[in-house]
Amino acid sequence: MRNFGFVYMINHGTTPEKVENLFSKCLKFFQLPAEVKAKYKKIDEVISSQGYTSSGDETVGELNRKRNGAPGLALPDLKECYDVFADEAKEESIFPAEVSGFKHAVDEFRSSLIHLVEKILRAFANYLNLQDQDYFIKEHSSILRDGIKKSYNFIRTNYYFPINPTGIVNPDKFGSNLRLGAHSDIGTMTFLFQDECGGLEVKLSNGEWVDIKPIKNSFILNGGFMLEVWSGGNLPAGPHRVRALSENFTRHRQSVGLFVQPDVTTEMQSLVSNKPNWEPAFSYNEGTTHYEFFKKVILYMSAK
Repeated sequence: MRNFGFVYMINHGTTPEKVENLFSKCLKFFQLPAEVKAKYKKIDEVISSQGYTSSGDETVGELNRKRNGAPGLALPDLKECYDVFADEAKEESIFPAEVSGFKHAVDEFRSSLIHLVEKILRAFANYLNLQDQDYFIKEHSSILRDGIKKSYNFIRTNYYFPINPTGIVNPDKFGSNLRLGAHSDIGTMTFLFQDECGGLEVKLSNGEWVDIKPIKNSFILNGGFMLEVWSGGNLPAGPHRVRALSENFTRHRQSVGLFVQPDVTTEMQSLVSNKPNWEPAFSYNEGTTHYEFFKKVILYMSAK
């Protein structure tokens, strides 16, 4: 984690059957007609993380472009998403009625991971040698205590649709065939499950991009920007992207992530000494709440 913010997790307690069941339900939704999926589109992501995001609605790479002061605009993401809150079980009515068992698949996936959230938060506190070893637990009461405080924890299901290879310029270069632009996650940490398609890459400190290849029955744990700030840069929010590999243009790619966020009132502050020459993934002000930071990032991501 301390080198570039990504690690593989195995023997984590989530069965392959639960992951595959969720992948199956998500795929059924994404293969529905566009007019059906449109019924579930998000109205305002700052207010609610629940709902559908169509292709072109997000430009995640815009976060990275604005940070680096690059000219122009980043390209919209070549993917669709469906997000659900991860703090607590919700009513059946908020899930797509056209996909039987969607809610059950999400609930099983979520419940199988919550125990890991607490264990890993305690491990981070121990690694950083925090005086208050329960600090991270207290600041994540929403996901750990079923919504005592408001937060923006969510489960995101991603569908990267097949790409027509005739529409790709320079298919062996990354510039024009990114399915998801380079970015760092903004919360505490992400548990990411990916299928066998490949394409996920992380940026090393020397600027090199390396593959995060799928490993059967594993998931990727990557740090978010809140963890980077708390750790003074010692646990970085690694920049990552999804590239359309030339051999896989015509097949779809799926992933599902549990995005763990602190409570909205949690403040951004370094809890330990900053790493020498630390360059934060985002600009921020000490004392800013996670809610204020979250709103700012959502506006950057908007492609409208």
